[in-house]
Amino acid sequence: MDMLHVPYRGGGPALTDLLGGHVDVMFDTIITSIEHIRAGKLRPLGVTSAKRAPVLPNVPTIAEVVPGYEASGD
Repeated sequence: MDMLHVPYRGGGPALTDLLGGHVDVMFDTIITSIEHIRAGKLRPLGVTSAKRAPVLPNVPTIAEVVPGYEASGD
């Protein structure tokens, strides 16, 4: 898979472009994207924490696909 990194000056502009279809994927925090996920505007592919997020229990961790993977903003 080829991906191009598109730098943004913050999550807000990146999320706007994701919702507008200008970019295909982004890493975001749950808190800023949860309402868009619940509204069906975004589809989460996975969470980067070691365990599934309680607010998104049906979304797998990346480690379930890539063993040993973990990244968090803690």
